[in-house]
Amino acid sequence: MIELTQRSKPHQIPLPYGLAVTVQPLSTSGMAAAQAAARRTVEAIERQARERSEAGLPLDGLPDLSDEGERDGFYQAQLIRELAVRHVTSWTGVELGGGPAPPTPENIAAVMELYPVGERFFQEFTLRQVLLNAAKNGSGPSAAGTSSRAEGPTTAKPAVTTTSPAPGASQEPTGDAAPTASTP
Repeated sequence: MIELTQRSKPHQIPLPYGLAVTVQPLSTSGMAAAQAAARRTVEAIERQARERSEAGLPLDGLPDLSDEGERDGFYQAQLIRELAVRHVTSWTGVELGGGPAPPTPENIAAVMELYPVGERFFQEFTLRQVLLNAAKNGSGPSAAGTSSRAEGPTTAKPAVTTTSPAPGASQEPTGDAAPTASTP
C-alpha cells in the first residue's frame, strides 16, 4: 500500500549494501534549490570547457557535455548529490577508517556516486512527491478542456437547450440615435 500524505518529520530510507539514510522530508523549495544548484554545476562545467577550448587547452578531466545523453546523466548525478547533501541528516552502514563515517557533504557525495546507491536514493526520496503530484493531476481539469475528444469519448448526455431569440433590432433610427448604414 502507498501512503500519499506528505511527510513532515525525518524518515529513514533503506539503500543497497546495507546502508540506510535518515532524511528531512522533500519540499518543493528543496527540490527547486537542488535543481538550480545542479544546473549551475552543469553550466559551470560547460563554461570551463568553452574557455579551455577557446584558449587551446585540453579538456582533460571534464565530462563531454556536448553529447545530450552525457549531459543529462551528469545533470542527474548532480541532482542526486544536491538532494542528498541537503536532506541526509544521518546514516548507518557507512564506515571510514574502521569506524562510522560522519555524514559530511563530501562523504554523502562520495556515497551517492555509487551507482545503485544514488539511483535508489533518488527513486525512494522523490517517489512520494511524484505520486502526490500524479494524484493531484488526476483530479484536476483536463489540459485540453473538460470535454476534449483527445481525452476520450463523451459519456454525458447532451444538455437540453431552448432557443431564446434576441430581441429584434429596429431598422429605423429613433429619437437621438445616430443613423446606421444598412446592408442589403
